[in-house]
Amino acid sequence: MIRGRSPSIRKNLIALLMYTSTCALLLAALSFTVNDWFFSRSEMIERLNSQAAIVGNNSIGALTFDDEVSASRTLSSLSSVPEIVGAVLFTKSGSVMASYQQGAGPLPQRPPDTATGTMQNDLFVLLPIKFDDSVIGQVLIIAEHKYWNRHQAMRLATMTGLLLLSLALAFWLSRRLERVVTLPILQLTHTARRITESKDYRLRAEKLSRDEVGLLTDDFNEMLDQVQRRDIELQRVQEQLEDKVKERTVELEQLARKFEHQAYHDALTGLANRITFDNQLQAGINKVNRYGGQISVLFLDLDRFKVINDTLGHAAGDQLLIEIAKRLSARLRESDTIARLGGDEFAILLPEIGSNMAADVASKLTEAMNIPLLINGKRLQLTTSIGISVYPHDGENAVEILKHADTAMYRSKDLGRNRFTFYTADMNVRAERRMQLEDKIRQAITNDSFTLHYQPKRNVETLEIVSVEALIRWCDFDEGMISPAEFIPLAEECGLISDIDEWVLERAGREVLQLNSNVRAKILLSVNFSPSHFFKGKAVDRVIRMLDKTGFPSDCLELEITENLVGPDAADVSRQLKDIRALGVEISIDDFGTAYSSLSRLKQLPLNTLKIDRSFVQDLGKQGDDEVIVRTIISMAHSLNLKVVAEGVETQEQFQYIKRHHCDIVQGFLFGKPMPMADLEKLIN
Repeated sequence: MIRGRSPSIRKNLIALLMYTSTCALLLAALSFTVNDWFFSRSEMIERLNSQAAIVGNNSIGALTFDDEVSASRTLSSLSSVPEIVGAVLFTKSGSVMASYQQGAGPLPQRPPDTATGTMQNDLFVLLPIKFDDSVIGQVLIIAEHKYWNRHQAMRLATMTGLLLLSLALAFWLSRRLERVVTLPILQLTHTARRITESKDYRLRAEKLSRDEVGLLTDDFNEMLDQVQRRDIELQRVQEQLEDKVKERTVELEQLARKFEHQAYHDALTGLANRITFDNQLQAGINKVNRYGGQISVLFLDLDRFKVINDTLGHAAGDQLLIEIAKRLSARLRESDTIARLGGDEFAILLPEIGSNMAADVASKLTEAMNIPLLINGKRLQLTTSIGISVYPHDGENAVEILKHADTAMYRSKDLGRNRFTFYTADMNVRAERRMQLEDKIRQAITNDSFTLHYQPKRNVETLEIVSVEALIRWCDFDEGMISPAEFIPLAEECGLISDIDEWVLERAGREVLQLNSNVRAKILLSVNFSPSHFFKGKAVDRVIRMLDKTGFPSDCLELEITENLVGPDAADVSRQLKDIRALGVEISIDDFGTAYSSLSRLKQLPLNTLKIDRSFVQDLGKQGDDEVIVRTIISMAHSLNLKVVAEGVETQEQFQYIKRHHCDIVQGFLFGKPMPMADLEKLIN
């Protein structure tokens, strides 16, 4: 609803003052007029009574002596009073004795009933005439009303003039009073309007009075002080908020760029990730399809990275990956794309490069990887296996090209690692075989499909069986016997070797414990123990759990570990070996001579036995170098108070040589192939 503009406070105040003044003046004028009317009438009656009294006194003689002439002369003296228009002198009996008249109207012949009143619109008074307290007659005086009315009109005009003058004075005083009252309010209003329009809370209202408006001004200014403080605080908060918004905006922009970078790059190394690599590979394929040419894809996997990662920790492993990424990137062109696909797997896209140049690049990368790295003060030697596929020869799309490069990489690992291999069609068969075999291993663990064979170890001098090595065997329902050389390395890569080792330990412990209960001389049980137990820090717990579950005596158990486990920077491994040795379990180094462990390192470890690898034993009598190596190993081990086992002995010539050089224990087909427990019992008995 639209309302008209309200009158200002000045007009309202003036109107109020004028209304009040007018009412007061009108009431005063009305009161004065009414009072004056009654007063004038009373005054006139008094004046007529005075005239009547004079005439009465002068007429006493005439009434006494019934002198009409004297009475008429007395009444005629009233002609000097203009407002008196008539007079009548009545006798005691009420009859007219004499009369006087100036007007045209008749005079009354009888005295009226009242002492005062009006008669034919004229005012009259009737006064008795007394002599010696006796009424001897009455005198009637009649005055004309117009004189009184004229007098009243003059007084009313005077009153009206005074009223108008009073109203004008009241209006002037109201304006002055209005200015006195409203000026501080208007000043306050004006200041408030300026503050509203300018938003400048530093302005203050001027205090023009010491009354309630002055107090209101003080309160208003105090309120402005509070508002100004709030405004300053709000401005400060607003500035802080704007700064925060700016900072947050910058952070969000940085975060957006970071997320965008992370969406297409590896968070650890900063290299491209799988998404970016797939996009670049598809773009390269599209370019080849349009313009011709070739592109090559290299799939890299770090050899034995898991061992380093588990041994030195994930932080060191991450630092190693960062350094490897830098090293690989430095060997590539700007147009090449290198990506980390996950874990220790890298992929490289080489645009416009065929197989010959791809081989050169792979060779440079392999050489670069062979340069030792210093991580956290430790010198690490690392190698890589590389698979290469070339588009369009090795696949029809990006998925196939990358998959075939991955397949070729696994072929490099199968061929001994630290090399590169080009993809060939027959590799798909091997890749499918790996996937099929991995699934079968998992099922075999679940279904308890493995069995154990035992190969005896004999004392070289007496040829008595002193220990047996538990060897896992697997007869698949579909394929028959599957060689441990095929499924054990795959189980290590898939992380299944721990479950297999635990099964072997418990099964062999129970079977050999039963065997020892039926023989006179206790047989020592040798079990291959994967390095993964040590890398995970669970080797001691696994051994203790096996001993507790089977009740197998610890002094009849020997764990065979690989030589590469006891290399440098393996303090945690050494600690775990000492804890196992403290249980009474013996430790044997398997396949000694195939790695690079030093004699000083072996001396620091709690070892009991050293096994010479079969690769040295099988050429005894044929290669002079191997004979020297075997002889040196035996001599060195004895100097360290270690027993020596020669494995893979298959001929008398080999046996005689190790016997001649004082080897302690012999193991091989010449003295017994791996056999089931039932056959072993028959052999011992």
